[in-house]
Amino acid sequence: MSNLIYDDGAPAPVYPYEEPVIPSDPLMERGRGTDRYELLPDNFRSNALAASIVIAQAHALYGFTVNNTNAAAQYIQVFDSVTLPADGAVPDVLFTIAGASDKGVLWLPPRRFRRGIVICNSSTAGTKTIGSADCFFDVQFG
Repeated sequence: MSNLIYDDGAPAPVYPYEEPVIPSDPLMERGRGTDRYELLPDNFRSNALAASIVIAQAHALYGFTVNNTNAAAQYIQVFDSVTLPADGAVPDVLFTIAGASDKGVLWLPPRRFRRGIVICNSSTAGTKTIGSADCFFDVQFG
């Protein structure tokens, strides 16, 4: 029983506590389990300077962060692929990152990659020309 009393003297209604309902999630449908912490995206990062990062399975991409240690601006390209595409490939998504800076990208809802996720730096915008190994990548996917 509630100890709260409304101004008119009537007791405040008591609502039973109910566990929050978690809406249907594609990660649950993929058999990842029922633990709420398993609903959080996975994380993969480069432990050293790199020119690319490859996740060679179909996943949902929630976002990523890139740290460009190069003094010059570069392009960050994203591909739906299981391997690093050859130079000249056209990216699915393209971002510009200023020299000596960070770039964060977030997709909510996540963006679906049906083959795999490849993120790389490039010295050219329209097509891939792999850059130097001068970036740190941190990727959230599920």
